[in-house]
Amino acid sequence: MFGENIDRESAIKRAADLLRSGATLLAETCPVCGSPLLRLVSGEVVCPIHGRVMIAKTESDIAEASILSVLTELEKNISSLLLNYNRRIQKNEVGFEDARDLVYWLDAIERIEKIKRLIQHPTQKKSSKSTPSKQK
Repeated sequence: MFGENIDRESAIKRAADLLRSGATLLAETCPVCGSPLLRLVSGEVVCPIHGRVMIAKTESDIAEASILSVLTELEKNISSLLLNYNRRIQKNEVGFEDARDLVYWLDAIERIEKIKRLIQHPTQKKSSKSTPSKQK
């Protein structure tokens, strides 16, 4: 839906569709193309041309957006590798080393997701399982 090359008329139509579905027009514009940004009912901010964008108000926001962008790109690349492994599995063309590598890549995806959650929701702490200490 987003990200493809579209003309101005299509961008306006997409923005109108988003507004009809409950989105709110924002004062901010897309840093890439200058189109007005919209806030969806879900709270997500989108450009009608590029899709999801992050509004950075501080240097910390910019750093966070940069890290999230790199992690998302890395996740996409690993997903492409996993698709190749899946094709090879379907053709029964995998061996022990491939299986080991597959586990490593799945672990990497899991770690990326954990890091992204920590960055996006830094106030949510893991629930700690503490055992009561015995008093003598």
